[in-house]
Amino acid sequence: MSQKFIATLNMLKSLAYSYLRISTDLQQKGHGRKRQLEASRAYADANGLELAEDGELEDIGVSAFKGANAREGALGRFLEAVRSGRIKPGSYLIVESLDRLSREQVLVAQSLFLSIIQAGINLVTLTDNRVYRAGTTDLGDLIMSLVIMSRAHEESQTKSLRLSAAWKNKRAAASTLKPMTKWCPAWLRLSDDRSGYAPIPDRVEVVRRIFNDSANGIGIYKIAHRLNQSNTPTFNDSDGWHQSYIAKILANRAVIGEFQPGVRLEGKRTSEGESIKNYFPAIINEELFYRARQAKSQRQRNGAGRKGTGFSNLFSGLASCAYCGASMTYDNKGSGPKGNRYLVCTNSKRRLGCQGKRWRYSDFEASFLAFVSEIELAALIDSDGGQGEQKQAALKLSSLEGELSSVTALMDKTYQLLESGAPPDFVSSKLRELQLRKDELAAGLTQARATLEKLRSGRERLSQNRDEIKGLLQRLQNANQRDVFELRAKIAAHLRSMISTLSVAPQGGQPRLAQIANKTREAFGNEAMHVADYIARRALAPEQSLRYFSVGFRDGRVRIVLPDAKDAFKYEQQIIASASTHPVYDRSGTA
Repeated sequence: MSQKFIATLNMLKSLAYSYLRISTDLQQKGHGRKRQLEASRAYADANGLELAEDGELEDIGVSAFKGANAREGALGRFLEAVRSGRIKPGSYLIVESLDRLSREQVLVAQSLFLSIIQAGINLVTLTDNRVYRAGTTDLGDLIMSLVIMSRAHEESQTKSLRLSAAWKNKRAAASTLKPMTKWCPAWLRLSDDRSGYAPIPDRVEVVRRIFNDSANGIGIYKIAHRLNQSNTPTFNDSDGWHQSYIAKILANRAVIGEFQPGVRLEGKRTSEGESIKNYFPAIINEELFYRARQAKSQRQRNGAGRKGTGFSNLFSGLASCAYCGASMTYDNKGSGPKGNRYLVCTNSKRRLGCQGKRWRYSDFEASFLAFVSEIELAALIDSDGGQGEQKQAALKLSSLEGELSSVTALMDKTYQLLESGAPPDFVSSKLRELQLRKDELAAGLTQARATLEKLRSGRERLSQNRDEIKGLLQRLQNANQRDVFELRAKIAAHLRSMISTLSVAPQGGQPRLAQIANKTREAFGNEAMHVADYIARRALAPEQSLRYFSVGFRDGRVRIVLPDAKDAFKYEQQIIASASTHPVYDRSGTA
């Protein structure tokens, strides 16, 4: 068979579009999404269909009971493309079953089904290997579609009614605080008299270690690695500790005594109603729970990933290039004679237009920790340095931030309950309750920040000479020291909690002024040539070559440091400013 004939056949292939709808992100991470995608691709291959470019349509966590997927989801966009003619008649839409399209009332669902068929689209359902062909669907197909969609709506409606009734029963039973089931978290057991739950001491200690490590900036990969390395027994039959299990423990509010009632529907556990406080014995306090959650959230936003044996880069996810805005990455050139470690702009490293140079990492870290006094390095490294009141204030602030983040996420989930058929009165009451708590937390955060700032400004800074700071940095940079990972993880977590921006300029102001000069020439031509030339000359001035970094703190303060090019413990100039004060210039000094 000639290649030309094969190419002609391929051109004649009908286009197919696969559509999957799954209810939750957990299904997406599990097998639900993968199973549906693989089945659609296999059907297309077996039946001579070509999956269209961008033809895999997904609605993740979008309800079909109220028709949200057809109105505003990927299915809705597909239907609009069919109506506008961008998707041609004769194309195929592949779904797992008709209930993926709709779980609305049968007449509404049938109308959606017919609109697809009448638009010339062939509809394939994989569970029964049925094809509803455009223009030729017979009475038997219509009856079958009615039966399937009626059953789907009844299942969703039953689920909605069951949830409403169960919520009422669970709320009534909550006041007794008696065990509703023998099920309990893996660190507890049902007491002998079945009147409550008792802690399992060894497992409780493991859970507390996990939360303390997370609150101190250690990620779930490292936590799991340590537990495996120390041969700590798992809580189940697993072959070791896994990151996913650590994440589940950190998200489990049972550690602070809460129980979330739920039932298993369609093969998955579904929450029912409000959580019950003080149902389980709390094994950690709420402050630690929210600090651990907040630290984990900050790691996900800024610098998630493995950190090496010594937590190599304290500024992962924080530092950005002053010239193009891209992130500064940690570049390890090896341990040989020419090897070294650097901070470098990702765009510059990938040759994507930025001309920024590298900054030797050890020099940058030394200058940063020596001159950015706001982080109070000595207090972090020597935790018994007589600053207990300030430390407690900082911990309280982190806890409040974590709880506020949790309440905000819970409010978002509560809004989504409306689409799943939850009683509107219950949702409205729950939202009012959460909003009150959110307002209380916002007020508490304002007060906590003011208290911490007062403690910081009222305390005379510890006297540190050059040798003392070098000693502190040596402890941090000594990869052989036993506690180096914990120290560096603690400092990295502290930096993420304090700093909103960190802009790094390895070549000073020269690249930026050169950019301004070039843009001036491009925009105004000969008319502004003398202005562009003046800016270009300014870029060549010696003071413009001084590298610097700029730190923006969450409380509004800013510190700009221009370190000495030859000695990381000296600086050419520092500028300190805040929203309420004029900038203070400090020229030439040492740590």
